[in-house]
Amino acid sequence: MHTLTILEQHFEELERAVFSRPSIEGAAYLLCGSSVTEGEVRLLVMEVHPVAEHHYLVREPDRLSIDSASYTLIAKRARAAGASIIFVHGHPDGPEDFSPQDNREEPKLHEFFSARVPGRPHGSLVITPEGGGGAARVWVETGWEPVTRIRIYGSRFRFMDDSVADERPLPKFFDRQVRAFGPEIQRLLGRLHVGVVGIGGTGSPVVEQLVRLGVGTISEFDGDAFDASNVNRMYGSKVSDAGRNKTEISEMHVEEIGLGTVVRAYPRHITEEEVARQLRECDVVFGCTDRHAPRGILVQLALRYLIPVFDLGVKVDAPEKMIRGVIGRVTTLIPGEACLFCRERISSEVMRLESLSPTEWQVLADEGYAPELEINNPAVIPFTTAVASQAVSELLHRLTGFMGPERRSSEVLMFFHETSIRTNRAPPGADCLCSQLGLWGRGDGSGRDFLGLTWPEVAEERETVSRLTS
Repeated sequence: MHTLTILEQHFEELERAVFSRPSIEGAAYLLCGSSVTEGEVRLLVMEVHPVAEHHYLVREPDRLSIDSASYTLIAKRARAAGASIIFVHGHPDGPEDFSPQDNREEPKLHEFFSARVPGRPHGSLVITPEGGGGAARVWVETGWEPVTRIRIYGSRFRFMDDSVADERPLPKFFDRQVRAFGPEIQRLLGRLHVGVVGIGGTGSPVVEQLVRLGVGTISEFDGDAFDASNVNRMYGSKVSDAGRNKTEISEMHVEEIGLGTVVRAYPRHITEEEVARQLRECDVVFGCTDRHAPRGILVQLALRYLIPVFDLGVKVDAPEKMIRGVIGRVTTLIPGEACLFCRERISSEVMRLESLSPTEWQVLADEGYAPELEINNPAVIPFTTAVASQAVSELLHRLTGFMGPERRSSEVLMFFHETSIRTNRAPPGADCLCSQLGLWGRGDGSGRDFLGLTWPEVAEERETVSRLTS
C-alpha cells in the first residue's frame, strides 16, 4: 500500500502554485521522505517546488507542456536530498482523476525520474481547486500503483481514501454519534489507526473512548506490569490482574466490549527501537506517559514522520496530602507548532537521568547533581479521565471542526482547582529542533539513524515485541 502525507501549510502552498492562474492548468513538484513498513510505503512531503514560469512551454485550461530542464533540475535536487518526486498538476474544471493524456505522457516522465533518482518511489498527484479532491499514484516496474490514502494534517485533519465508497449500514450502537457528526466521520473513525503510548491513568480512558467512538485499530504501548494499586485509575482492570502487562489487560477489555476495534498490543516501552518503529504505522498518536524520554521520542516522531501527537499530562500538587492545585494539559505536536522542549514541558537533562540505573542516579543525587525524579505522583481518576476526554475531543475537532474555525490553539491547560480552561498557541523556539525544517518529513534514515537518536543494541535472537490480535 502506498500513501501520501502532507502538512496543511504545504498543501495550501501547492494549491497556490498549481492554480496561480484562474482556470488554467499549472504544476509543481513535491520532494518526499519515506516511511517503509511491512504493509505500507508512506511518502512524506518535505518541500513544495512550483514549476518556474519560464519552464512552461504550453499552459492552457486543459493542457500543459514543460521544458525538460525543469525535470532535470528537480531530479538533481531529489538525488541530493535522497528524496522521492511527486509531479503535481491541476484540473481547474475537473475531473478529480487522471486524464487519458496523463496516462499517455506520465510514464515517460517517471521513467526519467527513476533513472535519475534510482531506488526511490516516484509518482503523480492531480488536484482540483479549493480542496475539492484529487488522486495520486506511484510508478513501479510493473506500472501504476494507486496511492490509497492522502493525509493532510494541520488545523484540520483530512483523509482522502482511494476506495469504493462504503455504503453498508453503520451499526446501530453508533447512531447517537452519527446524529452528531454524520456517517462519513463515523466511517473515517473506523478506518483510523491510532497509537496510545502508556496504558495507565490517562492512556486507559483514552483507549476506552476511542473504542466506543468506533476507531478501527489501536496500537497500545506499555512495558509495565499492572500493580493492584493502579486499579483506582486504570479502566478495564481488576485487582486480580496484578502482575499482568497493562496492554494485555486493555486488549482483553477491548475485546469484551465487542465493538470490533482491533488492538495491537506491544508490551514493551517505546524507548526500545524496534518498538518505537511500530509507531510509524499510526495515523495519530496519544502520548500518555509521565516520563520525559518517551515524550522526546514522540516529538521526533511528529517532526520526522508528520504523525500528529496529542501529549497528555496531569499534575496534582498535594503537599502533606492536601490538594493545593490540579492542572491538566493536552499539547498537540505537529510541525509548525512549539514542541515539548521549547515549551519546557520536558528537558534533555531529565531524559538523561531517566536512563540511569537506580544506583547511578543515587550516586549523582548524593553528590547534589541529580534532582528528584517525578515518580509515583498523586493521581485521581476524575482528573486523569477529564484530561483524556479533552485529548480525544481535540482529535474530534481536528476531524470535524466542531469547535469552530477560530479554534487553532495547540495547547489546552485545565485548572481544575480554579474551574477554568485556557488555550494557547506558541511558535517553535528559534533554536529548538522543531524549527529545523530539514527534519520535517525526513522519515526513515540510513542504518541506525532512526529518529536521529542513539539506540541501545538489541540482540538479534530477541523475540518480536509485537502481538497482533484481530
